[in-house]
Amino acid sequence: MPKVDVSAYEPSVRNGLESAQAAFERVADSKPANAVLGAAYGELAMMYHAQDIVAPAEVAYRNAHALAPRELRWPYLLAQLYADSSRLPEAIKWFELVLTIDRDHAPTLIALGQAYQQTGDLASAKKMFERAASIDDAKAAAAAGLGKIALAQQQYAEAAKQYEEALRLFPRATRLYQPLAAAYRGLNQPEKAEQSAAQFDIGGVDPAPPDRAADELADRVLASRVLLRRGQRAGKAGRFDLAAQAFRAAFAADPQNAEALANLGISLANLGQTQDAQKALERALAMDDANPLAHLSLAIVYDRQGLDDLAMAQYERTLKLEPTNLGARVYLADAKMRTSAPRAAADLYRAALEQSPESPRVQVSLAMAYVKAGDFRAARTVLETAHAAKSDDHEVTNALARVLLTAPDKAVRSEKAGFEMAKQLFEQTRSMDVGQTYAMGFAATGNFDEAVKLQQETIIAYQRSGTPVDESFLQRNLEFYKQHKVATAGWAVSDLRMNPRTPATQLESK
Repeated sequence: MPKVDVSAYEPSVRNGLESAQAAFERVADSKPANAVLGAAYGELAMMYHAQDIVAPAEVAYRNAHALAPRELRWPYLLAQLYADSSRLPEAIKWFELVLTIDRDHAPTLIALGQAYQQTGDLASAKKMFERAASIDDAKAAAAAGLGKIALAQQQYAEAAKQYEEALRLFPRATRLYQPLAAAYRGLNQPEKAEQSAAQFDIGGVDPAPPDRAADELADRVLASRVLLRRGQRAGKAGRFDLAAQAFRAAFAADPQNAEALANLGISLANLGQTQDAQKALERALAMDDANPLAHLSLAIVYDRQGLDDLAMAQYERTLKLEPTNLGARVYLADAKMRTSAPRAAADLYRAALEQSPESPRVQVSLAMAYVKAGDFRAARTVLETAHAAKSDDHEVTNALARVLLTAPDKAVRSEKAGFEMAKQLFEQTRSMDVGQTYAMGFAATGNFDEAVKLQQETIIAYQRSGTPVDESFLQRNLEFYKQHKVATAGWAVSDLRMNPRTPATQLESK
């Protein structure tokens, strides 16, 4: 075993390591049986591993496995050590060895599938997930893995099927609604894509089988810096419950660690624990005001509570500290839209579009800001540019058609072009939202009977589906068409595109 100088570590870690080393030496000095010595090496390895002291952990795990080759924990945790250290070929080798001990070890099947996936070996990854799918505790994680592979291979029907199954088995995996929405977009099913996107929550947790060895390892973490890194890894994996636990422990170990407290607040925000998140973030920023991610997270926490002024101040502080923060810029623009400052919103969206020129969301939002500000010429220009670059984007096409059909400026309107655009899009999608646009097109080209018929069918479809919509806007346009009048506005004042929120800032239920 390599010697470890524990003098540089914080007291809690130093004491823990010294105790673990002394316990190991007592066992070793007693000249025990191989199985007993192997267990002692394994316990020592976990203590090193838990503090991210890789070299002695690696040696101790190898010794433990050599002495107790049928004990599953030691090669499994060694594989995890390699995976955590981005040594994937070695991780794969040891995960494969675990399966020679227990071919149905669910955590290994899932971890090995993920490791293969990271190396680009999708065929091997698929085999692991398919094997895991036959194990009850691993079914949800296996379905999520198979969905990811199918989506990468553009097998959209299979991807949607697997993600739906994962969500059925593990409803808390709300992060999966985002790739599910992508699968439905690939299937050209925009309404299902929109419904899935609306249910996305980054605070959801990825499905995973119970993992006793990993839980035992987590119990041995003592170092605040290790707890901080562990929390960050858990957060990247979407396990905000585990992240919050690690950050709370890191702050307890070092109460002056503003980064740990800020990360705790961020994790709590992702878990939907708004009040606790707000307290943690405000306290962290009182200790260290130079953390842009903490400012952004506090802004989102305020945003979720409808506290627009407080949120905007935090978004602005984020941009002062990190001028390239695209999320802060878009969220601030959204807040400006909601607070009746569309010109300011347009400036922000335009700057965001310079950072992300091909973002349909930002392109449409910029156009909506111009519409809200009454600048339909600028809105048409933005949408035509976006449509020319990506003519198959339904949201852009639908928005452009509405501007062409309803702009008050005759120089901007083009009823025939708007009608043809809406007609073609409706035939492709049969979307209720596009149905509204197509009805506007019928009216704008003088076919009021068809406009009335389609508007009535659209209203019935909304009522049957339960999809949120401003029904007064639909009814008003219906009355216009009955009176042989055209629609005077492309969007209701209450329309979400005029009052935008990303999923991260959705208002909390009261």
